[in-house]
Amino acid sequence: MVLSDPMLDSIMSRSDWSEPDSVLGTYVAQMDRLINLVEPGVPLSLTVHGLLVSGDLIPQWQWYAEVSEMNDYEDAFFVGMAEHMKEQSDLAHNAIRQRDIGGEVTHRQMSALLAPTKYIHLRNTRIYSPDSKPDEVRLWRGRLSDVSGWTPGLAAAS
Repeated sequence: MVLSDPMLDSIMSRSDWSEPDSVLGTYVAQMDRLINLVEPGVPLSLTVHGLLVSGDLIPQWQWYAEVSEMNDYEDAFFVGMAEHMKEQSDLAHNAIRQRDIGGEVTHRQMSALLAPTKYIHLRNTRIYSPDSKPDEVRLWRGRLSDVSGWTPGLAAAS
């Protein structure tokens, strides 16, 4: 015989455990709506699958722009995907710009603008794992729903 706890069952059946933190999601969405370059970025540290990921938060469109300008990728597929995603990001970025000056926004731009924020984009990132030195990557992108904790500021290098 299996006993169940109605309170525990209702908590465990809720899907919000797999949803991203709403405060972080709002923070990232607001960052993505900025129209000017963000220099140097907003320092942020995240916990992702037991790893500490620490870097500077930048808007999605800026991340794509910087990825498309990198010359150290020889994989044509990767470069092509980065350029395609930059185009989508540019649509949203231009829609924000048009909206802010009272201009007309196309249907395609509006679709890109209304797409839900699902990813977070960092620059100058350090990834800390137990028992090893941190890995440093120039640009990092991760799913917001994979972030289990976060704090403003960069992790201290030890």
